[in-house]
Amino acid sequence: MEKYSNRLIILFNNSKTNKMKTIFTIFMTVGLTLSVWAQDKGFVHTVTADNLYNYDYVTALDHPDLNGNPDARFLFSQRYEGTSNNHPTGIWYNAGTWTIYNEDKEAFPLGTAFNIYIPDHSTTEVHIANSSNTTDYYTELSGYSELDFLFYNTYYNPHSVYNPYLYANQFWEGKRVLGVETLENIPNNAAFVVMKGAGTSATGGGVASTPSNTVNHHLIIDHAALNNNPNAVFIYSHYFNYLGNDTLLPAVTEAAYNASTGHWQIFNYGGDFPEGVWIDFFIPDLILGTNDIQTEISKIKLYPNPAVDYVNISSSNKEIKEVQMYDITGKQVQFFVQKGKEITLNISALPAGIYIAKIKTDEGWFSQKLIKK
Repeated sequence: MEKYSNRLIILFNNSKTNKMKTIFTIFMTVGLTLSVWAQDKGFVHTVTADNLYNYDYVTALDHPDLNGNPDARFLFSQRYEGTSNNHPTGIWYNAGTWTIYNEDKEAFPLGTAFNIYIPDHSTTEVHIANSSNTTDYYTELSGYSELDFLFYNTYYNPHSVYNPYLYANQFWEGKRVLGVETLENIPNNAAFVVMKGAGTSATGGGVASTPSNTVNHHLIIDHAALNNNPNAVFIYSHYFNYLGNDTLLPAVTEAAYNASTGHWQIFNYGGDFPEGVWIDFFIPDLILGTNDIQTEISKIKLYPNPAVDYVNISSSNKEIKEVQMYDITGKQVQFFVQKGKEITLNISALPAGIYIAKIKTDEGWFSQKLIKK
């Protein structure tokens, strides 16, 4: 198997190879701009009795970007909000409504939650597994490099195929492939929604499971944009054999926030989280509430963005207490103790690149992405 030597927006590194990735990322991101109108966005969907759709194993989404739009695309990852759902899940569009369903047709426990990711800058396609691109338990994708962040969900349409398997993606023989974690054959004409993440209005990262970051069923994620942020929304995927992490993960997983540590974790329903699993994750900049109202993170604004020597931070609600600035490796590079609802920070000493500003108010910590020219 071929190994990576670069990766766009990889957010932690310990080796010479990963340092090269960081340099490459900073070079590629100089001069990027963010649009407030066109952004990847995320929100949380929770299964209720009111949104069960025709069947007790199907839940209907309600969002203006999705409703009545059969060409809309979205991705999701399961999220723990006090209710467990140990079932593989997929996407189904029917009669003007996008839904999520349990592939094994088992009823949804009410309270099951999902992180929903609607791409704008990121790109999506529908991939059909057929005889031309599929051999047994893996199907070949075209047009993706070893550097791309890929996320995917099973998709009942367009051939009405149930696909009750769990998948990992891999770079193999010059192509990205999707493979069944249990090595069972992929159903003919099974469909997938596949997204290649773009870092323009989202932050990407990855983590490998090791003895130091796994506790029982949990893989702990340590990332500036997620730490102490229970309102975070993100999707994730298993990237098999990235940097030699060649352990399969043949079980349902979900994202869970640990309030006692302030860390997000990936929970493995199959038992203790194994070593040698690489997880990619992607965090949209724009997080929406259940009524498409932005959460508290959107009440804190950074401008200009991109910035050169100075950046202003304003809060429409609570007073800002302090700001911590992290680079894309997760290293803290600046610390400011300035109070007020609007402050100005001198960032002229920072090299050009992408940073995460962690901002503290009386309501907790919030993270925003900053591009330094």
